[in-house]
Amino acid sequence: MTRPSDPPQPDPRFWRALLGRSLDYRAEAARTIRALEQDRAYTRWLLDALDTFPVTQRIFAGDALSLLGDPRFSPPHFLSEMLPVPSGVVSIGSSDYPNESPRHRVSVDDFALAQHPVTQQAYRVFVEATDHPIPNTWRRVFGRAGPADHELNAPVVFVSALDAEAYCRWLSAETGQAYRLPTEAEWIAAARGYDHRRIYPWGEGSTTQRANTWGRSAQRRLCAVGLYSAGRGPFQHDDLSGNVWEWCSSSYWPYPYRHDDGREGGFIGEPRVMHGGSWRSRPTSCRIDARQGEPPGDSFVVTGFRIARELE
Repeated sequence: MTRPSDPPQPDPRFWRALLGRSLDYRAEAARTIRALEQDRAYTRWLLDALDTFPVTQRIFAGDALSLLGDPRFSPPHFLSEMLPVPSGVVSIGSSDYPNESPRHRVSVDDFALAQHPVTQQAYRVFVEATDHPIPNTWRRVFGRAGPADHELNAPVVFVSALDAEAYCRWLSAETGQAYRLPTEAEWIAAARGYDHRRIYPWGEGSTTQRANTWGRSAQRRLCAVGLYSAGRGPFQHDDLSGNVWEWCSSSYWPYPYRHDDGREGGFIGEPRVMHGGSWRSRPTSCRIDARQGEPPGDSFVVTGFRIARELE
C-alpha cells in the first residue's frame, strides 16, 4: 500500500489539540493523524519545533510524540543512542553537603552511556520477554501490562537497582553487548566532563528551560525524555539533571571515591548511589554533585536508570 504524501504543514486543529492541555483531545487527534497515515510528518514537525515551545507545551509535545509513535526509538529494543565519554580526570564532590565531601579527582576510562534514561517502552519489551515483575505505575489491559500510551517515551520509574541490573543482563544476552549501570564516577564524568567548575550538565544558571525540576513554572510531572536540549551535558547526553534520579552501580559509601575499594562489588543489601534529581527535586538536588543512597531492592516513583557499556 502506498503511503499518502506528507501534508505541507500541520492542520491547525490537530496542532492545537496535540499541544493543548486536554489529554483526551491530544489522544483523539493522534488517533486521527495515525488513521490518515500522517504520523511521520507530525512527529517530524513536533521534534523540529520542540525548542521553540514554552515548557508546558514542550511536555505536551512529548506526550503527543508517544501517542503518534516516537521516531527517536526503534524496535525491537527501542534503545537510545550510546554516546562516547572519553577518558580523563573528573572532579567529584563539593563542600556544600557532608555526603558530597571531600572534593577530589578521579581518573575515568572511556566508555559509552545512553543518551537518555531507559524508557517505559524499552522496559516493556524486557518485561514481556522475561515475565519480570511490572513497575507499580503500570496497568493491565486485556491481560497485557504496560504504561499509559502517552508515557511510552518517558523514563521507566518504580524500578529498583536490582531490576535495572536484570534488564542489563537480559539486554546483554539479546544483543551480544555487555550493558550495565554506570559507576558513580562514570555518571559524574558524563555530566560534568572534565571542566571541574561545572555545577549542572550545561554549566551554570537556572534549570527552568534546561531540566524538568520542581519550581513555580514547572509542570510537576514526569515527562518524555530529551525535551530540554539546552540542558544537555558536555557529551550531548539528555536529562542528566531532573526528570528522574538515576541508579549507579556504586555502593553509597563516603567519599573519596575509589573504584578498587569495594564499592563496585555490588554487595547484596548495600545502599546504591543515585544522581541527577527528578521532577520533584529542587534545583539544588539536581546539581551534578548531589547524591543519595537507597537499598538496591527499593523502587520509587522518581527513580529510573540509564545504561552504559564499554566502547566498541
